Amino acid sequence: MKLIRIIPSLLAHKNFLIKGRNFTNHKYVGDVYNTVKIFSEKKAHEIFLIDIFATKENRVIDLELIRKIKKEIFVPLCVGGGIHDADLVGSFIGEGVEKVSINSELENNFNIIEKIASKFGSQSVVASIDVKKINGDYKVCFQNSQKISNINLNEYILNIQNSGVGEIVLTSVDFEGTKKGFDIDLYKSVEGIIKVPLIANGGANNLDSFSELFDNTSLSSASAGAGFVFYGERDAVLISYPTSIELEKLITKYE
Repeated sequence: MKLIRIIPSLLAHKNFLIKGRNFTNHKYVGDVYNTVKIFSEKKAHEIFLIDIFATKENRVIDLELIRKIKKEIFVPLCVGGGIHDADLVGSFIGEGVEKVSINSELENNFNIIEKIASKFGSQSVVASIDVKKINGDYKVCFQNSQKISNINLNEYILNIQNSGVGEIVLTSVDFEGTKKGFDIDLYKSVEGIIKVPLIANGGANNLDSFSELFDNTSLSSASAGAGFVFYGERDAVLISYPTSIELEKLITKYE
């Protein structure tokens, strides 16, 4: 049995919702607040909201925006962007945020996971890992995939798990925003070492993408960005999420 979760993954620059392809060429999609409200009204299982330029601009995802959002939505929210200190996490948890996502900070401050987990519980911290496939090997990336490291992906995952993380989001940069389906090979390559919930991200187009992932791997959670905010070959903006009937059909398949 799999406990299926389908999660909208939203990228922001301050108050603006943006979306690109392969972490490049981001374009304006809409207002963050209104978009998150729509996904809440559609009863999304959970929502990820990441300000992807916060670290580069030496700031943190806007707490006032998150406070405003949490007053209006009724689904779990995970936020990220510029969070570099465990004390900062308390401000977001205090506003009702269920989880925070850590990515760039892990390059130089790996202990932040342990500090957050010990202070707020493992369930409150999500490690976000971005990877690119280079010469047949998956390489861990930082700084919105602009910096490619020589870190071994499997060792990196093991170290993150040992630090007390609650969940891991693993994003294929090569597939991100393409709507061509998930990188099944990536997730099959790591599923044997995963001991915490692993969320696939990058490439989903529709429910068929999720079914293909769940059919071919042990994963039960996945997220999508472009597939939930764009429609058609020209990427017209259309906020969508599976209906309750569609979700029930998918969930029943794996019970």
